[in-house]
Amino acid sequence: MERGRVLSLAHLWTAFLCFLPAVGLGFWQMLMRSPLPAPVDDPNIYYASVTAHGSIMAYVFPTFFAMGFGYAIAVSALGRPLQGEKWAWVGYALSLIGTVMALVPVAAGRASVLYTFYPPLLGSPWYYLGLALVIIGSYFWIALMLVNFRAWKRENPGKPVPLAMFAITACALLWGWTALGAVSEVLFQILPVTFGWSHTIDAGLARTLFSVTLHAIVYFWLIPAYIAYYTLMPQAAGGRLYSDTMGRITFILFLVFSIPVGMHHLFMDPEHGAGFKFVQSVLTFMVALPTLLTVFTITASLEIAGRVRGGKGLFGWIRALPWDEPMVLAVGLSLLLLGPGGFGGLINMSYAMNAMIHNTSWVTAHFHLIFGGAVVIVYFAIAYELLPRLTQRPLVLRTFSCGFGSGAS
Repeated sequence: MERGRVLSLAHLWTAFLCFLPAVGLGFWQMLMRSPLPAPVDDPNIYYASVTAHGSIMAYVFPTFFAMGFGYAIAVSALGRPLQGEKWAWVGYALSLIGTVMALVPVAAGRASVLYTFYPPLLGSPWYYLGLALVIIGSYFWIALMLVNFRAWKRENPGKPVPLAMFAITACALLWGWTALGAVSEVLFQILPVTFGWSHTIDAGLARTLFSVTLHAIVYFWLIPAYIAYYTLMPQAAGGRLYSDTMGRITFILFLVFSIPVGMHHLFMDPEHGAGFKFVQSVLTFMVALPTLLTVFTITASLEIAGRVRGGKGLFGWIRALPWDEPMVLAVGLSLLLLGPGGFGGLINMSYAMNAMIHNTSWVTAHFHLIFGGAVVIVYFAIAYELLPRLTQRPLVLRTFSCGFGSGAS
């Protein structure tokens, strides 16, 4: 159990240490694009910084966080030592090496290709190899989530897996599928050209492969936050989850509907037919269902907690909630930002309206609302929950701890 805590802490600290410079780069990019004066006004540095910022935020930070969170859940929710811990450290080492390998050529100005790395724009092969290693390292985590899930089921026949473990396993399965798109593009399309083994590249196929990852990765980011919604928030608020079954349905729907939807980013590309694009539009709309279920369930759970704490009247339960608890406040803010972020997604999925906002700042604003608003806020709240238990020390100025229950109603 002690070594499991060290494993989780290593992943979480790596995630947040990578997050810090990425935030600084994002702030500088904001100054560059605003009327305010910005230091080091250099377009070459700007595009290198966008590549570093996007690569860390899209791949490195959420991958290390999800892995660390997953290992903490496996130990805490299942109540057993982590099976295969040595392989977890191998995956961590590969992802860490890949992170350094990717960011060094970016810092050297040899990979200013943005985090989407669409050809024919190409950078150093070591950048692509580095990101591929980050993802390959995460496959050890995927395998270990499945192994520990199965081991618990074998030891507890007939019992439902705790909701947190059920959800993080769904997250691992989703990531295992969706990451194959970007990895395939890198290994079979980009690297042969950047190493000089080939002199041609199919840009349309490369964009198609990347699009398999491009949208479903958003749900890889979101699911850890949703796990906190369903398991940590009701306890922090002093109530209970409205429906354990609703949570399980939500994570199954995420797994089913998010797998094929990335290609709605190709509505303007000529390689795909109108019928295929229509199917993508419908599937993208269906992904809104688990989010709508979550908003209802979590709002109901918050109301239960507010009523338990003495809230009266139609909206008195809102005032009665413990807004000084990091998890409760973070979830409230996250849901507020998830609303406009999700609305932007509905515009993106409509074929006609997508034509108006394609390749505009609308798309950038959409995924910043989802990632920066709905996701990162909750990641920090999860850290407030985990660190006291993983370090076995209370937070400075306050004590606050919360375990992973099944979330059953």
